[in-house]
Amino acid sequence: MLTSVGYFALSLNTPNLHGDAYLNCFFSALIEVPAYITAWLLLRTLPRRYIISGVLFLGGGVLLLIQLVPADYNFLSIGLAMLGKFGITSAFSMLYVFTAELYPTLVRNMAVGVTSMASRVGSIIAPYFVYLGAYNRVLPYILMGSLTVLIGIITLLFPESFGMTLPETLEQMQKMKGFRYGKKTKDSMEKEENPKVLITSF
Repeated sequence: MLTSVGYFALSLNTPNLHGDAYLNCFFSALIEVPAYITAWLLLRTLPRRYIISGVLFLGGGVLLLIQLVPADYNFLSIGLAMLGKFGITSAFSMLYVFTAELYPTLVRNMAVGVTSMASRVGSIIAPYFVYLGAYNRVLPYILMGSLTVLIGIITLLFPESFGMTLPETLEQMQKMKGFRYGKKTKDSMEKEENPKVLITSF
């Protein structure tokens, strides 16, 4: 949801940037092409948690730097905004793959649908971030940058799915770091060693 807030807020805020609005919108659309290509290449070779956190830190960090840019250097603030969108767009596309890999087959479709619905809530909230620019020019960037860095940190707590067998049942799901769970019972250990396939008839 928060990644969606950053993505759509940056997209909707593009006409408010200095310079020609049409050219800025063109650059905003153009930056998505290398972002998706980069996401595709990274997903093929590197662990999910680190690449998603990395691009989120990149996107959030440059958005936080915009407040330090002098008002005369409009081209620099536009460049940082585009670089921020590059990072958030890459993360946004990678999260669909990461989410699908974390959930077991039994609930994978429903889980991806629920998280996608949550991201639509983020796109609904996004215009209100843009409206904050009427009070302070850099306030939207501060909020978006802070939230993006925060979710970059939270992503590091999730289990790694790169090179792992996709879970089939809830018992096979990896546990989130930093949380304690009760001891495994004998039955649960046997289920993990000998998983059964659920067959339903219609």
